[in-house]
Amino acid sequence: MTHEFDAIVIGGGPAGAATAGLLAKAGRSVAVFEMREFPRFQVGESLIPAVNLILGRLGVLDRMDDFGFPRKYGVQFISERGPGRPFYFEEASDSRMHQTWQVVRSDFDAMLLDHAGSCGATVETRTHVTGLETDGEAVTGVYVRREGSPDRHVRARVVIDASGQKGLLARKFGGREHIAGLENTAVYAHWENAALDCGKDAGSTLIYRINRSSWIWFIPLPDTVSIGLVAPAERIAAQSGSPAEILDEAIAGFPLLAERLKGARRTMEVKVAPDFSYRAKFDGGEGWLLVGDALGFMDPIYSTGLYLAMKSAEIAGDAVDAAMASSTGGALASFSGWSAEYQEAFDRFRVLVEAYYREGFSFSRLSRDDDLRRGLVDLLTGIVDSKWAEMVTEEIRSLSSQSA
Repeated sequence: MTHEFDAIVIGGGPAGAATAGLLAKAGRSVAVFEMREFPRFQVGESLIPAVNLILGRLGVLDRMDDFGFPRKYGVQFISERGPGRPFYFEEASDSRMHQTWQVVRSDFDAMLLDHAGSCGATVETRTHVTGLETDGEAVTGVYVRREGSPDRHVRARVVIDASGQKGLLARKFGGREHIAGLENTAVYAHWENAALDCGKDAGSTLIYRINRSSWIWFIPLPDTVSIGLVAPAERIAAQSGSPAEILDEAIAGFPLLAERLKGARRTMEVKVAPDFSYRAKFDGGEGWLLVGDALGFMDPIYSTGLYLAMKSAEIAGDAVDAAMASSTGGALASFSGWSAEYQEAFDRFRVLVEAYYREGFSFSRLSRDDDLRRGLVDLLTGIVDSKWAEMVTEEIRSLSSQSA
């Protein structure tokens, strides 16, 4: 069978662009098919420092300040009783991860996709993948339709699903497992002229905890701030007001946040997005694998979404390149089970996420122990494999079992 490319990537978001960029840098022929035109609006604007290492490997880390993205040095959790002690990334165990950025996703995502193209990947936007070519259980190619052009068939040695929550291959091969208790909805918009903190706190993510199940994010961007309510989907659906009214009511109910928006102006229509946490039942198979949100999605309370997406891309890129390096040019071995490192990170974050929604959970109690506090900072930074991260994960599991 003749293959036009070594790899086809379905989707040009951060996971797809990173996978394509890494494979192209390794000398592999790659095609990216993205259904939308870039740049385009996207929510999920906050990075964690572990992303920096992947950006460095891609070769774009030095470009991050060119866009005017605010530098992010930490995160602060705020309750009705007042602000908690900030978690600064400089407290983390790895000195390479003491800061990161808040990003405008239209700029950030376009930069990554353009970079994949500059590395040698063939990038086609406004191109829909309409079907898969299979040979038994193996995926051998895709059918695509580009606006204004006839349908065509493209073959590759591996097809990588980076189609996000659409999950083209994920839905075909086994579906997903939704994580009980994390069936949320996000209601969000941008504001200008909001009051920010000073100094290194000016770019910090602020999390306002309304109650055990609901919270609001506050993310500074170059000219605006991103503010979003996250609450149980059934609770949002049961409210009679418009999305704007629901969000405004939540903000007004938290005076510490409402004070920041005196004189501020909303700059966009309020949007609503499903925020269900899930993971695919299978990470890959013969001639295919999943990356990014096609592989899994975790609640955004700790801003881990872009890290998990791009970490899966990095691991997948290495797995595909290694498989091709050891192959004689024919069919590749099954990619089932390639994502163990990603799954370990996902599970660590899941422990911390589920703890946040549990009655009685308190960062301040854990922070009284220096080692546990360092573990919390490591997890918030994206350092999931340190002894401190392991220590605090086990402590949270122990506390959770006691309260069950």
